[in-house]
Amino acid sequence: MKPATTQPASAAPWLPLASGRALILGRAIEPGTLDIRRDIAIPLGNTGRFANQLPSGQIYSVAQHCCIGADFLWSQTQDYALAMAFLLHDGPEGPLGDQTSPWLAAMQMLLQESCAERGYDLMPALSVGRLRRTLEEPIARYLHAEAGLPWPLPPVIRDRVHHVDMQLLLAERDHLLAPPPRPWGLDPIKPLALKHRIKVMSPAKAAEGWITRFESWSAKLHAERARAPASMPRMLTMIGEAAR
Repeated sequence: MKPATTQPASAAPWLPLASGRALILGRAIEPGTLDIRRDIAIPLGNTGRFANQLPSGQIYSVAQHCCIGADFLWSQTQDYALAMAFLLHDGPEGPLGDQTSPWLAAMQMLLQESCAERGYDLMPALSVGRLRRTLEEPIARYLHAEAGLPWPLPPVIRDRVHHVDMQLLLAERDHLLAPPPRPWGLDPIKPLALKHRIKVMSPAKAAEGWITRFESWSAKLHAERARAPASMPRMLTMIGEAAR
C-alpha cells in the first residue's frame, strides 16, 4: 500500500474566523492566530447543546455548560487550574461547532455499514470520534497554552473533568430536556448535584461569563508559573490531589 502523504499547511482545509484570520484545520496553530473572545468565547455562546432540542425553544449554550461545570469544580476545590480545565474542555467547539454524541455514533455506524457493503476490511477500523479529536487537538493545545495549563492534561485531571462533564450532562437532561423516550445508558453515573436548577442564559451573557473566567483564571495561572516555574510539577500534584 502506498504510504499516506501529509498535505502542507498551505493546501490543508481552513476555516474563516470571526477575527478575519484563517484557521488551518488539523495542523499546529501559530501563536496569535486565535482571538479568544471573538473566535472562541462568542461562538461558544452561540453554539447550542443538544442540537437545540430544548422544549422551551431556548439555546442552551456550550459556553454556559462550561461555566457551570467550571464553577462547580471551583466550589469544590478552589483550584483555578482544575476549574480552567473544565472551562476549556469544549473550547474547540467554538470554531468547529458541536456534533452530538448520537450524531458521532450514527456516523460511525454508517461508515462501518458502508464499508461492509463494499467489502472493505480495513476501513471499519477508522473511528469518527478519533478523527474529530484529531481536529480538536491543535485548538485544545493552543487554548491550554494561552490559559497557562499543560497539554495534554495529567490523566487524573482529564478524568475528573470527564466525570463531572457526564454528571452535568445528566443534570442538564433533567433540567432542560423533554422526558427521555429511551434510556441514556449512563448508569451508574448520577446527575451533578447543583444548588439551583439551570436557567438558560442569553448567548451574549454566556459568552461574557466564559471570557471573564478565562481572563481572570489565566492571569492567575500565568502569574503562578512566572513566580515559580520550577514548581509546575508540584502544582500538578496538588491539582491531582484536589481532583480525587
